[in-house]
Amino acid sequence: MLSLADALHAAGYAAEALACSERAEALQPQAAKPRQMRAISLIDRGEPEAGLALYRSLVEQGTLDAIDEQRYLIVAHYDPTPEPEAMYAAHLAWAERHVKPFGPPFVAAPPRGRLRIGWLSPRFNEGPVARFFTGLLRAFDRERHAHVLIELEAHRDACTEALEALADEVLAVHALDDAALLARLREARLDVLVDLAGHAPFSRPQVLAQRVAPLQLCWLDYFDTTGLPNIDGWIGDRWLVPPDSPQRFRERLLHLPGGRFCYTPPAFTPEARREGGGPPVFASFNRIAKLHDGVLDAWARILAALPQARLLIGAAALQDAAARDYLLGRFARRGVDASRLELRGRQSYAELLAAYRLADVALDPFPFSGCTTSCDALWMGLPVVTLPGWSAVSRQTASLAWRLGRPQWVARDADDYVARAVALGSEVETLRAQRTALRREVERRLCDAPAHAAEFAALLRRLVDERWGARGGHGGAFAPDGRQA
Repeated sequence: MLSLADALHAAGYAAEALACSERAEALQPQAAKPRQMRAISLIDRGEPEAGLALYRSLVEQGTLDAIDEQRYLIVAHYDPTPEPEAMYAAHLAWAERHVKPFGPPFVAAPPRGRLRIGWLSPRFNEGPVARFFTGLLRAFDRERHAHVLIELEAHRDACTEALEALADEVLAVHALDDAALLARLREARLDVLVDLAGHAPFSRPQVLAQRVAPLQLCWLDYFDTTGLPNIDGWIGDRWLVPPDSPQRFRERLLHLPGGRFCYTPPAFTPEARREGGGPPVFASFNRIAKLHDGVLDAWARILAALPQARLLIGAAALQDAAARDYLLGRFARRGVDASRLELRGRQSYAELLAAYRLADVALDPFPFSGCTTSCDALWMGLPVVTLPGWSAVSRQTASLAWRLGRPQWVARDADDYVARAVALGSEVETLRAQRTALRREVERRLCDAPAHAAEFAALLRRLVDERWGARGGHGGAFAPDGRQA
């Protein structure tokens, strides 16, 4: 029963997964795994408060393994009212429980010739990593840098092949256990290891915690501290983590001057122009897990203020009829008739981009804001209304709006979010006329891969110089906890 629940959840059928997990829990009332699956299923259908309360209790009881606790670190960011200290403590606690020293001490050696940079991820296929990494890798200075792609998973597609063609070396390491992976990465003699995964699924944090390169950094596909020893820096920007941010990092906080994200537009891009006319259409193509009651309350108020407006929601989970009915019921309880909603299930990337041509304004969920979805919307010429909080993950879309010089899309609170969305929805003819111009602005400010690569290279060079300048250019051994031996 539990295996069936897991398979249903992986296939995007959260309602059926929830029912199966409840039956499994009835059969094994003391087992942790059925309750963990029930928690995940609740979160994935838009009930983060109930799901996280259950999940948190399992973590506190110490009944979950490292991978299931790691999953909690990700879904905890769906909490509508997250606390900075609690989030930081959860990451440190994971490392304390699950990171144990193994392997020989690391022996560091200074760079020789081109700087060898290892880029590590389980997701070098179609998705967020490809959207933000491809342009950077293509634009990097090849004369001074050698790139090693480290593939933690075997999921391959055209994006994987394109990235491999840009790399100097490719290490496919998904079949290696921790000890073998540690040895293989150290054999690669990397000068810098850039972890693109953090605590994302199929990451290998226990290995990185032993140190595999003299300089180890976290960037791109994780939005919080790793909590790990031996991760030397977390790469963000001044918009995501401003000087007064209460968010805490175990790593040294590093900023790219032009922004953490550089979007790579897809090659098959449709025109940005609006298809058709009529009343305003709002859109959101984010995970249903992000749509807690506070988000739906705001969206219902927007629709109430604009009686002719409609809302287009796309998410893989909505391929499930039960999930669609449940979401329609949540809106109905807020006075929104189903006729004003269009729900779409799993779509190809080309279909998703084309769907933006049917909409006028994108609505960003909060506090877990979009990033790839927001870039896609902006690229298709839509303004995105967003409500940032204190965390980096809540400020992703706001960081894009600020970089575009569009502070009018960034709300102060839920009331302001509604007001700004209504104001935009009231001027759709103007917005429709400006879509192509907005795309040009996005291309100039958010897609400048050469500038992004130059900033990234300069940051790495500065850190490498700091690392070896302070040591007089001599190598040395490091104990597994990162102290010099």
